[in-house]
Amino acid sequence: MKFNKILLSFAVGTLALGLAGCQSDDDFLEEHSYGLDSKTLYNTQNEIEMGLNACYKSGSSSANGGIQYLMYGPNGNHNYILHGPGLDQFGSTGANNFWNNPASFGAVDNGNGRHWFDGLFNIINYANTVIDMIDERPNITYTSDTKKEELMGEARFMRAWCYRNLAAMFGRVPILRHHTTTIETGYTVSERQEVWEFVKEDLTYAAEHMPKTPRMIGCPARAAADHFLAEVDLALGDFDGAIAAASRVIGKQDGDVELMTNRFGVRATQATDRYGHKVNAYWDLFRGDKNGNTNQDYGVNGNKEALWTAQFNYGTYDTGGSGMAWWRVRGYNGWESQWNPNAMCRDNAGTYTLKSGEKVYKWTADGACYPAGVVGSNRLASQDGITDPAVANRYRMTTTQKDSLGGGYGYVANSWMLSEHTIWDIWGIPRGSDEYKNIKDFRGSEAMMQRNWYAPSGKGIRDLYKVILQREKDNPNEPGLKVLGGDTLTVLQPRLWKISEDQHPHGNTQEYACELYLARVAETYLLRAEAYLAKGDKAKAAQDINTLRDRVGAPHCSASDIDIDYILDERTRELLGEEMRFVTLNRLSCNPNCGSYVTSKYPVQDPLKSNTLYERTRKYGISYTNANADLINQLGITEDRSGHVEGQVGSTPNVVRYVTGMKPWMYQYPIPGQVINSNSGAEYPQNPGY
Repeated sequence: MKFNKILLSFAVGTLALGLAGCQSDDDFLEEHSYGLDSKTLYNTQNEIEMGLNACYKSGSSSANGGIQYLMYGPNGNHNYILHGPGLDQFGSTGANNFWNNPASFGAVDNGNGRHWFDGLFNIINYANTVIDMIDERPNITYTSDTKKEELMGEARFMRAWCYRNLAAMFGRVPILRHHTTTIETGYTVSERQEVWEFVKEDLTYAAEHMPKTPRMIGCPARAAADHFLAEVDLALGDFDGAIAAASRVIGKQDGDVELMTNRFGVRATQATDRYGHKVNAYWDLFRGDKNGNTNQDYGVNGNKEALWTAQFNYGTYDTGGSGMAWWRVRGYNGWESQWNPNAMCRDNAGTYTLKSGEKVYKWTADGACYPAGVVGSNRLASQDGITDPAVANRYRMTTTQKDSLGGGYGYVANSWMLSEHTIWDIWGIPRGSDEYKNIKDFRGSEAMMQRNWYAPSGKGIRDLYKVILQREKDNPNEPGLKVLGGDTLTVLQPRLWKISEDQHPHGNTQEYACELYLARVAETYLLRAEAYLAKGDKAKAAQDINTLRDRVGAPHCSASDIDIDYILDERTRELLGEEMRFVTLNRLSCNPNCGSYVTSKYPVQDPLKSNTLYERTRKYGISYTNANADLINQLGITEDRSGHVEGQVGSTPNVVRYVTGMKPWMYQYPIPGQVINSNSGAEYPQNPGY
């Protein structure tokens, strides 16, 4: 196995050589070594902190990138894989995509897994370097009696977080306690259980020694350590430990963190969203403003719920923020674009003249997406003197378009769309119905999950679609009003306002600056609720869940409602687009530590037969209608004739629905083939099924 050598990058403003000092000519002419490595650096507290900062920074590849690179950096789908595309919440817009295609997913040389394998071990090496240097250099002077342990705690936290992800993705990986600067070919690998135990060891230290406030904006603090400690305790079956760790966060023993229930941040005075829906503190969690100022970081603009964020926009737009468009490579925040914000597929936006001589739009003039100030028209942009390509591309509603906010398209081949279970079922409303307008749970309301597509007039396409269907019914003698295949609304995808903005920096709809939550207090409540469920105390589990539901106006759940499926659905309601769903479902799959609270719902836990991730994906995952015979055989997909088509306005009777080709062993990724082949000095077994 070839692990990359340590690569440190520093922003060096001035290198002072002391030429004006007391050096003699001989001193000046003497040759010195100024190499930047662990032998010449890490001699001061500032240099230790500089080494820690490397864990977070962006880079051009997984060879030298940190958290920023993994979450935002590459031009591809790699960033999203721990969030679970192709599982039970959302999937790709294409049927033959990586996550639904066993041939691609199971390829031992696939770049998605290798991206994270290399990137996470790169961060581990950064963290291990800091850990070793702190241990090896007792003469470093620190600014306080606790600073040494605080920095050690942060380094061990970073290492633990990386191994937490590696355990989920690959199961068996080498545990490296020290940094390396040479190529090794004989690493001994540890199983997932051992990796979890190592993670707990690091997080326990971190939770005891990290400061209660972040060292810098964007750094984790003690509460984040206990949050992830609660999660790994669940994985290890230490349910009392999980409750204790989560309670230290919720009870503020770890610092001034809390669930945000009062309005805060850059748009706290805004009573409604752009469509007139009332908004609240949950909405504030995900907001930014037209200057690129955002609410996501702990302590910034009053946010006390954030435990840790993957920073994209540090400070403000003008002092180091983004200003970066969706479609550019590396360093550009494509999250809003890739989540298909209110994408809509319409096939025919023509006009028709009735027998009475009246001309009507098949979709009405309000069906087109006109930029602000442009009068509605069904003509080509060029015919109306529109020359700006950005405007012309969204001038008519004839292909996949965004709503009146405009915007671009996903730069990578696949963009994400929600499953029917996520759009409708978990909110307790019939698929395709108008009941979405009356959802009491703010998290699933139009203010957060906008199911309708609003033209500049404010009219919704779901409503207009019913108009043309009714018009066809009311005019049987007008064949031109018959809704044909080319007149159908094939896809209408919700805009997720937690990963979307209507106040983009510079007014450019292609710019998005909001940062991604890696952990917040709301999830800590859900981790504790799961631990209570594991111990059989459903009443306390319901109490924790209802704390979250109170904030968003959702009806209370009862103790009898609580099982692992309810908690997983509640995680979707609260954390959609934030949660690393792959990590969650992997933890609950083929894990004997879980016990009956999982096996009562998913009794078979076997890598080759069935497990929680596999069954949840088969039952609730995204599906398609555009699979041909070759794809059916290739992907191993099956038919379902319920008539529910992903993203469609309503159900279509007798339409074949093809569900995912996920296989049981895909609860973890294959070990990259290059890794196995490079580890020639010791056996590195491939994961089952691959």
